[in-house]
Order: sequence, then C-alpha cells, then structure tokens
Amino acid sequence: FKGTYSKTLQVQSRVKMLEKIEIIQVDEVDTSALNLKFPPAPRSGNYPVIVDGLTKKYGDHVVFRDASLTIERGQKVAFVGRNGEGKSTLIKAIMGEIDYEGNLTLGHNCMVGYFAQNQASLLDEDLSVFQTIDQIAVGDIRTRIKDMLGAFMFSGDTIDKKVKMLSGGEKTRLALMKLLLQPVNLLILDEPTNHLDIKTKDILKDALRAFDGTLILVSHDRNFLDGLAEKVFEFGNKRIREHFEDITGFLRNKKMENLREIERKAV
Repeated sequence: FKGTYSKTLQVQSRVKMLEKIEIIQVDEVDTSALNLKFPPAPRSGNYPVIVDGLTKKYGDHVVFRDASLTIERGQKVAFVGRNGEGKSTLIKAIMGEIDYEGNLTLGHNCMVGYFAQNQASLLDEDLSVFQTIDQIAVGDIRTRIKDMLGAFMFSGDTIDKKVKMLSGGEKTRLALMKLLLQPVNLLILDEPTNHLDIKTKDILKDALRAFDGTLILVSHDRNFLDGLAEKVFEFGNKRIREHFEDITGFLRNKKMENLREIERKAV
C-alpha cells in the first residue's frame, strides 16, 4: 500500500501543478493575404541583359576582365562569389552608374527595378507606411493596399507610422514592397534578405517566384536562393563563370555546404 499511496500523492501534486498553469491563447496567423499578386511585368526583349567582353578596373586593380554573359527573358539567376569579386560592380554597370570597357546592352523595353543594399535609407522618412505605398500603387492595387501591407506584416496602427519611426527590418520590408509594386520586367536585388526575419524572407521568396519578369539576385543566403534561382553566375579570379544549375547543384559540385564557404575558398 505504501507504493500506491506514494503514487497517489505524485498524481495529486501533478494535478495541482497543472491547475496553476495559465492557458495562453495564441492568435492564429492569417495567411490568406500572403498569396500576393503583383502587377504583371511588361514584356521585354528576349535578352534583357547581354554582356560582351566587359572589363572593369579601378586604377591598377582589375575587378573582372573580358567577361561575357547573357540573361534570357524570364530567367531567375544568382550572382555569387566572394566579396570584392565584382557582383555589385556588374550591377552598377547594368544600372549605368559606372564606366567600363567592353559592351553591355539592355534589351528592348527593359524596365529595371533595383534594390541596393542601402535601399531602405532612400525612403522618404516624413511619409507614413501607407502613404509610401499609396504614392506608387496603380490600378486595382489601390483598393488592396491595406491587404498588401498586411502581407508584409504592416497592420493596425503600424500603417500610419512615419517611416522614420520604423526599425531597420521594417524599412527593408517597406522598400521591397514598394519596388515589387512598380511595373518593371527586370528586378535586380542586392542582398535583399539582410535585416529580414524568416517569415518575411518566405513572403518575399513567394512573391519573387510569382514574378513573371527577369530576376538577378546577389545573395549569400542559400535557403533563400534554393528553389528560386535556376542558374548561377560565379564571380572570382577576375572572371564570371556560368553554371547551368540551381544553387543546390552548384554547392554540391563545389563540395560546399553554404555560400559563406566561398569566402574561404578560391574559385
């Protein structure tokens, strides 16, 4: 009987502990607004970007020499490589921000949307979140601004917040949303996932999957690129090499687990 009595006391003690536990109600996440539908990309020429024999130097320093590549309409590609090997430099050349030797041609009716690493700092800080999007929204998007903001996790009083009151991550989210709502057919994103949490990364990734234009991504984030980029351009040793495989295949052939390892290995 002693053992039975002991077990009874244990059960009673356990019941009392459970009675003291406060039940917390967790709101379910409404994912209905996450099925984002952005404006269709205006049709561009067959080859939005053609690079032929491109060389870029800063003084005696050669970033890349005699580089050539072609990106076809609708392709989603990744630029990868160690820092300082020319990924952002080529993007600046595409954007017409720097001079270079060789030929770089943008295709017919190519309309570029560019997200730089400092893009969030370019927002008008005196506007509210809602006003920032209201300024550029067109067509039926105007009737769905609040839903779209909700999909990027801006809701309630947050949509009336001034941009200058937002956190770094919130500004990045807003800048990305502003870019994605504009009628472009070539999106260039330079490290877009910096300062983003996992949920926002997933939202952005889904939006980019649905984008029917051409996409260039500069990123060290393997998980973000996985299932998104279908081709890889590798920058290193003053060259740009084309790999006809996704990021998983690229890393497997390089015997690497993630893109950060590129910083420690030669191309």
